[in-house]
Amino acid sequence: MAVQKIIEKKNRFFFKIITNIKTLYRDFSKDNLSRIILAVLIVIVAGGGLVYFIESGTNGEFSRFIDSLWWGAVTITTVGYGDMAPVSIPGRMIAVMMMFGGIVLTSIFSGTIASIFVDRKIQEGRGLQEVNLRNHTIICGWNRNASGIIESFSALSKDKKTSICLINEMDAEEYQMLKVKHSELDIKFVKGDFSSEKILGRASASSAKAAIFIPDISGNNTIENADERTILAVLAIKSMNADITTCAEVLKKENEGHLQRANVDSIIVSGEFSGFLLSSASVSQGIPKFVKEMLAVDSSKSIHQVSIPGNFIGKTFLELSEYFLKNNKGIAIGIMSEDKKMSLEDMLSDDSSSIDAFIKRKFQEAEINIGEQQEQGIDIQISPSPDYNIKETDSLFVLGIGV
Repeated sequence: MAVQKIIEKKNRFFFKIITNIKTLYRDFSKDNLSRIILAVLIVIVAGGGLVYFIESGTNGEFSRFIDSLWWGAVTITTVGYGDMAPVSIPGRMIAVMMMFGGIVLTSIFSGTIASIFVDRKIQEGRGLQEVNLRNHTIICGWNRNASGIIESFSALSKDKKTSICLINEMDAEEYQMLKVKHSELDIKFVKGDFSSEKILGRASASSAKAAIFIPDISGNNTIENADERTILAVLAIKSMNADITTCAEVLKKENEGHLQRANVDSIIVSGEFSGFLLSSASVSQGIPKFVKEMLAVDSSKSIHQVSIPGNFIGKTFLELSEYFLKNNKGIAIGIMSEDKKMSLEDMLSDDSSSIDAFIKRKFQEAEINIGEQQEQGIDIQISPSPDYNIKETDSLFVLGIGV
């Protein structure tokens, strides 16, 4: 596991270097920097060559052409080591012209580079720059509850710096304030319509590990068509990155089915549990407070999903919960099991009966792959029976981890 983390860290490092080189090359090409560099090289070769032609017969310092090029580079950059210098009048005149030309060219060169980096920073602050990230989380949309998502990431990031890319149409000033407030996070910003593949491409959606979709009211967007834009965005990002983990919030319950068909991993209906909490508060005042404490990311009593130690595979839930309780690791309250759904090929027997053979042949004629991998089925069990056997694909829900 440690070796895999080292390899992943190296891959991220090399990916960052390569993408930065590509971005710099693209920016330099836009500002004609290559032409300026070419002009500098031409002056060095032409000036050094002329001085070599004039001085080589009488000045031993210019006996080699490569030495003349060295002198031309030192002169045009106004470094002036003084290790060699022309002695003839024509040679010195060429040297003077190269000095003044060098001042102009180096000023243009340094000014162009500075303007490129300044422009990149301005474009990045406005959300118009392409983001070079990998294994990051994309947050599509913005509303008054979105800042809570950022704060949750801040609380969960702990020692490692989490990379987040926001895609919405907020003002650049609001993004800058958000970035200053949460300096512990690596927050990037892409301005535009997150249902557009072009905008998602600028946010490096193809290399992201997760995407969160929330009802968007930034810019001129309204709450009325928020769910429709979320559905379109999910379909777009899934077409670019089939392995990305997605979570979406919808305003209308009837739109939940559309997101399920789009294979969204987690769907939250806005206000789905408000009725239960309000009615419970009138009967049992402690239930809303308990739920709030359980869901608070900055609370030591909050709920967490953790991996199960390997030595507990095959043992019972009672043994596992006793271990967590005795070692002050929290209270085990549930199990999440991930089981692969049975494919059609699994259901067909291997003895090549006439019925099974007929079914397989018909699917082959229709060019349907009956053996392709099925999605993972997730089964949540709250407070399973004490004799429940722990499997390799299980993970544990714990309250008050680290208490």
